[in-house]
Amino acid sequence: MMVVIGLHLTGQVAVNSSTPAAATVWTLGLARFGQVTAGEPSSVLQETLPRLIAADLISLPIRRIPDAAAAETAKLSVLRAYFSAGVDLASKLDARSAFFFEPSLDQYAKKDSIRLAEKQIASASQKMAELDLATTASRIMPIDRVAKLWDGNANGQLIDITVSGLSPAAKAVGVDLLVNGSITRQSGYAMVVVRGFDATLERDVFVWKTFCSIDDPAPLAADIARRLELWVAGRAFARIGLSLNPSSADLRVNGELFSGKSLVLYTYENGRVNLETTASGYATRNINVDLILGDRKSIDIVLEPLETGIVHLTTDPPDTAISLDSVPLGRSPISIKLDGGRGIANATAQDHESQNIVLPSSGESELNINLLPSDGLGPSGRIGVAKDLFYSSLGWFVLCIPATTLTAGVFGGYDEAYVRSGASSIYDSRNIAVAALTTSIIATGVTATVMIIRLIKYLKAAH
Repeated sequence: MMVVIGLHLTGQVAVNSSTPAAATVWTLGLARFGQVTAGEPSSVLQETLPRLIAADLISLPIRRIPDAAAAETAKLSVLRAYFSAGVDLASKLDARSAFFFEPSLDQYAKKDSIRLAEKQIASASQKMAELDLATTASRIMPIDRVAKLWDGNANGQLIDITVSGLSPAAKAVGVDLLVNGSITRQSGYAMVVVRGFDATLERDVFVWKTFCSIDDPAPLAADIARRLELWVAGRAFARIGLSLNPSSADLRVNGELFSGKSLVLYTYENGRVNLETTASGYATRNINVDLILGDRKSIDIVLEPLETGIVHLTTDPPDTAISLDSVPLGRSPISIKLDGGRGIANATAQDHESQNIVLPSSGESELNINLLPSDGLGPSGRIGVAKDLFYSSLGWFVLCIPATTLTAGVFGGYDEAYVRSGASSIYDSRNIAVAALTTSIIATGVTATVMIIRLIKYLKAAH
C-alpha cells in the first residue's frame, strides 16, 4: 500500500496513516429503478438514469463508516454469532434429552450416549463463553474501507431486484450498499426517489427525493452521483480528476509514483498537492495544486515534446505533401523538429508512388525523398510482376539443364565411337552433337543470366 497523508488514488490506496484501511473492499451497486404508477408503460429512465449514475461513479473515495453504523453493525454481528452458538447449544441439549427416552437403547448404551452428548454440550457452552470474552475485549471495526463500484455496473449492467428482493439480490452479487429507486411521471417531469439499502444492516440508510426532466436526466444523474460520493466518503473532501498526455507518462503525487491513463485523487484535508509528470521524449512538468475541502477540479496535464534536433526534408518532385507518423505537417521542402523518437515521414504526390523514410532521433541533418512515377501497379503489384518473371525464368533454366545433360551424353557417345572407328558417318554425327551441345550450353547460360537478373529485380522490388 502506498501511503500519502490525506490522499486516496483510484487504483491504489493512500489514506491518513493514523487510520489504516480495512482489509476488505466495500462495494456499491446500482439496481434498475422501478415504476411507481401501475399499468404505465416502462420508462427509459428506469434503465438510463442508474446507468448514467454508474458512469459518474467509476471512482469512489474511501468509505468512512459512521460510528453509529459501525456500532450497529458490530451489535448485529454479536447477536448473529450468539444466535448461531445458541442454536448449536440447543440442538445438543435436544439430542441429550432424546437419549433419555430412546427405548431401543439398553442401559449401558444409553449411558455412553448421554455421556457423549454432555461432552458436546460442554463444548458448545465453552464456545459461547469464548464468544462472550472476545466480544467484551473487542473494539468497533475499522471505520475506513477501500470503496469501489460493482464490476457489473462498470460494464453497463444493472442489478435485478424484481425477483428475489433487495437483501438476496445484494448478497448474490456481493455489494454492501444497493442503490435502488422509483420513478413517477408528473406532467413532463419525473419524480425520482433514491434509496440506499445496506446489505449488512438489512435496512435503508438513506432516502432522497428529487425531480428531473424526462428528456434530459443527465444533470440529475450527476447530482445523485455527487451525493453518493459524499455519502460514501462520510466527510468533506476535495477531488481532482486527472488526464495525462501522453497517457504513458509517469505521475508522482507528493513524490509517490502512480501510473495510469487516467486517475482520480481525493484529499480529506486542506493543503497543497504536488504533481510531477515525466515521459521519455517530453519535458518534465511539475505543478502544485492548492485544495480546499469541497473543491472539485479536473486537470489535463499535457507534456511538451523535447526538441533534440531538426531534419530539413526535400523531395523530388518538390511541393509534396509530408506527414509524420500519419499526422499531416505540410508540403516540402519542410523542417521537422525531432523529439528523441524515431518517427516515420511519409511523402505523397500526385502521379507518383508515396515513399516512407525513418527519421533520425536527434541531431541536424538534410534528407531527400525521391518519389518514383506511378506505373499503376503500386508496390505490391510491382512485387507480383517481378516474382512472376523470376519464376518464369527459373522454369526455363530448370528445363535447360536436362537438355544440356542429354546433349552432352550424346556428344560423348559419338566422340568415343569416332575415336575408335574413324568412320566419316560417325564424324558427321559427332559434329551435329557438338552443335547441339553448344546450343544447349548457350541457352542454359542465357536463361541462368536472365534468372539472376530477374531475381535481383525481384529482391529490389520487395525491398
